[in-house]
Amino acid sequence: MKQTIYIVALFLSMTVFSQTADEKAVSDFEITDVRVYPNPFTSKTTISFTSPSEATVLFIVQNLLGKVVVSQNNLVVKGVNKIPFYRRNLTSGIYIYTLKTKDKVVSKRFVIK
Repeated sequence: MKQTIYIVALFLSMTVFSQTADEKAVSDFEITDVRVYPNPFTSKTTISFTSPSEATVLFIVQNLLGKVVVSQNNLVVKGVNKIPFYRRNLTSGIYIYTLKTKDKVVSKRFVIK
């Protein structure tokens, strides 16, 4: 009896919690291979990343206190994308940059010398 209940429970959990390919594709949009070069930098750096499809990505730079110092929308294409970042009037220090889509957020740091 216990074995039958276990088999039925296992079967139900597999069918109820399984995802179709379409559902998985929508929720698995992921920015990968995020890099910044050079890091640290003095006047300009480039953030590069790979996108699985065209999308709008919000690029945000914050200081260590969490204050947003740069915020811009970028239309990205499938494949490798690059966002140039210029120091402008920012002081030397550590900053957190974020790439944000509808479903995913990737945050890393860079250093301005």
